[in-house]
Parts: sequence; C-alpha cells; structure tokens
Amino acid sequence: MARILIIDDSPDMLAMLRMFVERRTNHEPLLARSGGEGLAMAFDKRPELALVDVMMPGMDGYEVVRRLRRDRRTEGMGIIILTARGQIVDEEAALKAGADRYLSKPVNMETLGEAIVELLERGGAHGAGRTALLPVVSLKGGVGVTTVAVNLAVLLQQVGPTVLWDLSPTSGHTPLFLGLHPKTHWGLYLRDSRQPVTAQLQTHRCGLRLLCAPLVPGTYSGFDPGTITTVLQALSADASFVVVDMPPTLSPVTAPIMDGAERILLLSGDDPPSIQSTLATLQALQSRQERIFTIHNTVTPEKRPTTETLGQLMRVRFDGSLPYDSNQALALGRGVPLALAKADSPLVLGLKEIVQRLLRP
Repeated sequence: MARILIIDDSPDMLAMLRMFVERRTNHEPLLARSGGEGLAMAFDKRPELALVDVMMPGMDGYEVVRRLRRDRRTEGMGIIILTARGQIVDEEAALKAGADRYLSKPVNMETLGEAIVELLERGGAHGAGRTALLPVVSLKGGVGVTTVAVNLAVLLQQVGPTVLWDLSPTSGHTPLFLGLHPKTHWGLYLRDSRQPVTAQLQTHRCGLRLLCAPLVPGTYSGFDPGTITTVLQALSADASFVVVDMPPTLSPVTAPIMDGAERILLLSGDDPPSIQSTLATLQALQSRQERIFTIHNTVTPEKRPTTETLGQLMRVRFDGSLPYDSNQALALGRGVPLALAKADSPLVLGLKEIVQRLLRP
C-alpha cells in the first residue's frame, strides 16, 4: 500500500479524491488543504505520489511541485497535476515545473487510476533509481558508529550499488575496517574541485565504493552546505544507497545530509554519557523524528541493561538493537568487514534484521 498525498483547497475535491484513492486504488490518502500544508506533510510523511491542484490561494500548484522537486526528501516522488485549466500552455507549465502527469478537470477517474498505477510501478518518472541516504550518527564517540556504518554498507551492497562516505574530520577509520590503503580522499576534492568527487572513490573487492576521509586531520579546508549537497548528488548518481559515517556533531554544514536522509540511524550506548548524548540528539533532530531509526548498540561484554529496560529508562522507542560481538575485534585486526568474515555472527545477524526493516516500503 502506497501513500498518496492529495493537495487541493476544495473540500469537495478532497473528499472525492480521498474516496477514489481508498476504494478504487486501495492506497492510503493523505489530505492537505493548501500548498504549505501539503509541503509540510510531504517532507514529514514521504508519500510515494502526490495529486496537486494548481489554483490554490497563497502558493499555487506549480510552486508546490517546484519545491517538491528541489528537496532531496521528495525529489523522486510521482506527481500528477490536476487543474481546471486545459490549454496546451498549462500542460507545458506543469511539466516544466516537474510534474510527471497533467490531467484536466473534471478528472476522468479511469485515466487517473491508470496514471497512478503507472507512476507507482515506475517509482515516478523522477523516482526511478532514487538513492536512499542513510547517515549513521552518535554525538558520543565509542558507540560503534564506524563499525555499524561499514558493515551496514557491505550488507546493502549485496542489495544494490552502495557508496560509503567517511565524513570524519579527524582521520577516518573506515579503510582499516575494509583493509584498504587509500591514496585518494575527499580532501583532494576540496582542494581541487575540477576533478569530480567520484574520482576519489576507492572500490572494495565486494563492490562497495568508499569516499575516504583524509588520514591527516586539519590539512584540508572543511565542507560547507553547498559542497555537501554537490557531493551527495554526485555519489547518488549511480548508487542505490549512500551510507554516511557521520562525525560526532550536528551543524548547519551537515544539515543537507539530515534533511535528505531516508532514515537517520542514531546509535546509543547504555552508559550515562551516551544516554545524555542520545536524548540531546533526539531533541536537536525533533523536526526529523519521523525518520530517525534509533539503535541500542552494546559495545562491551559486561552485562548491560536490556533494550527494553533502556527504552523505558530513557522514554525512547528503540527500533533495533545490536549485541556485543567479540568477532568484531578479530575482523578489524584482519581488515575484513565482519559482514564478510562471519556472516552468521550476532552483530551481523542483528544488522541483517535492521536492513530488512530499512528496506520495507
């Protein structure tokens, strides 16, 4: 079942389209009575398709479509423009704004149903090959962010082409986990952007591509939000998944990653500093809470609180949990990702469950 957003200022049109979506297409309708309300709902709920009226007070449908296409969270969704205007120039304006289809009112419901089926099957004309951006983050070090990011990326590579971006500003460690000896990294791109950032990618034997961090910290200028966006677009061009090993900080520079993320994987330990950092992160990312996937990661062999107990203590719903796994230290010493070295180990089995949940529609 897909979610279909209906944006129209007419109560009668909303009621009719809602009934059509529920009864004739068996999908879930989301209703918005203005362009602004529709955008907020689209960014929050991430529907697969939108039906957008053109003539609305405040923000018209063309502007709604343009904003949906500009935002990474919604750039690939299917969009059908519905309007009482039926001239050729109106159709051209709709398609130029970024709509996939243009239907004039009164709407032929059979034609609308066919367009919905076609766009959902194709993932939207703009949505074919849409990349899932998955940052892995914790504001506290030592909770296994790199371990999870590397092994998650290896598992996702088995599903589709995946890029792992090590965004550490202080000498990233992802190459150690993969047994790579990188000669290129994103610092070289920042120094000379005439070369595409994809020229700095390293390829692991499993097919996973890695954008390394500079080994020597402080030797290259940092990112700005515009450059972050440019790099994301380049990495997403031919990847199904982009996993980002995030630094332990939140800032305007990394906001494009959080804004464009399919899911934000937030790792938490169970010690007091980790609990404090997790709660602070949840508060800072409150506007993105629908996309946060919270994971309890156990990194020590001592007896620790269960995920259920920790969730009750923190008043947080954990979406996944990962057990301590002594095999990880052995795999790191060999420079082989645990997901390849021992696919049936407890940590990898836990990550496989998380991958399955992430891949669900």
